[in-house]
Amino acid sequence: MTEDRLRRVEQKIDSLQEAVVSLARVEERLTTIFSRQTKIEERVNSMDEKISRINPVIAFAERLFWILIVAYVSVGDKL
Repeated sequence: MTEDRLRRVEQKIDSLQEAVVSLARVEERLTTIFSRQTKIEERVNSMDEKISRINPVIAFAERLFWILIVAYVSVGDKL
């Protein structure tokens, strides 16, 4: 009877060990995912900053383009 009980205790310990190993793997995966997410957030923030700096230049270039088009059309009608 004691051997049977000992065997059951060993099986429970083995299953607990497997559970602990599985939890450690899941934790490592989560750490990797959060690390990647942090890197992606940093890249997105960097791109946002670059777009914010470029936006006024693009707006000015677009206005200049339309002014030139209107001037060309206006002068073209008079010729």
